[in-house]
Amino acid sequence: MTLQDLIGLYRAQAQDDRQPYFCSDELLTIYANEAQMQACRRGQLLRRRVLLNYAPGQESVAMPEDAIACLRARDADTEVQLWDVHRMDASMPNWQRDGARGAVQFLVSGLETDRLYLWPRPGASGQVDMVVSRMAKPMRAMSDVPEVRPEGHAALVQWMLYRAFCRGDTELFNERKAALALAEFEREFGRASSLRNETWLRDGQGMMPGPIA
Repeated sequence: MTLQDLIGLYRAQAQDDRQPYFCSDELLTIYANEAQMQACRRGQLLRRRVLLNYAPGQESVAMPEDAIACLRARDADTEVQLWDVHRMDASMPNWQRDGARGAVQFLVSGLETDRLYLWPRPGASGQVDMVVSRMAKPMRAMSDVPEVRPEGHAALVQWMLYRAFCRGDTELFNERKAALALAEFEREFGRASSLRNETWLRDGQGMMPGPIA
């Protein structure tokens, strides 16, 4: 389905198909992009390979802006462990000051937003080969297609319906219909986690027994 198809399906299901529309195409484009963002955050549906170069002695590398979480990493032929700073501090309290140099063994998160710290610091130039879950690229043109798999496209419309039925300033406002649409969206993509919870996952394998609320 294209963005135009998503909007058309929304208009048919919401009976918002006569001008003047309750929701403009511009607003529905925002809702459609929100739907993809929510789907990616909930299900880690999109993944890609990322190659991050580093120089000798470099302290950290930047996570891509669209990355939700690092799922695995390698340096040359060696798997690199993904640890958060709390686990690293507990296991190697002096890791930031020990001056160790060599092949990267750990990527440490939680010290600085969107950066991963290298331990030991590399003794030579190299490259971290990562697999990350990522956000979808926004749709702008009516011919644009969602990046989530085609079988999930119709469920994206449920988010658009949910947002439209939640608008208290129009005749579309309907709490029951909004709840039903959200339930259909969650049936396909899962329930939402808080941003704090996502940060816990992004920082990786924390020492806590489970995600925070």
